[in-house]
Order: sequence, then C-alpha cells, then structure tokens
Amino acid sequence: MKALVAVEHAMLTAAWHMLTTAELYQDPGADYFTRHSPGRAKARALGQLGSLGYHVTLEPLRQTG
Repeated sequence: MKALVAVEHAMLTAAWHMLTTAELYQDPGADYFTRHSPGRAKARALGQLGSLGYHVTLEPLRQTG
C-alpha cells in the first residue's frame, strides 16, 4: 500500500509541475540517482555485496594516455 501511495504521489507531483510550467515531462533517465548521489550509490553497492558475503576493496581507475 505504501508503494502505491508513493507512485501516486510521484505521478501527481509530475502532473502538477507540467501544468504549472506548461512544459512536457522530461525523464531524468535510469541513472538519475547514480548521477545525483554517487556516494550513496557506491555505499549501496558495497552494502549489497557485503550482505552477499563479499569483502570489497576499492581502488580508483588508472587513467591512460
């Protein structure tokens, strides 16, 4: 029931913004939350791997060229 109310709220919010600004809906994309909060995305991924029994060490990618 909570998920249904959350979806309804998101739809109403999007409709309100479209009606008040007279603009069409712009889909933020599938990676919106990753781009918006990369630290949270990294923490969530590490937490998921940890819950699966993995110990993860991160190293930055090496730039070539």
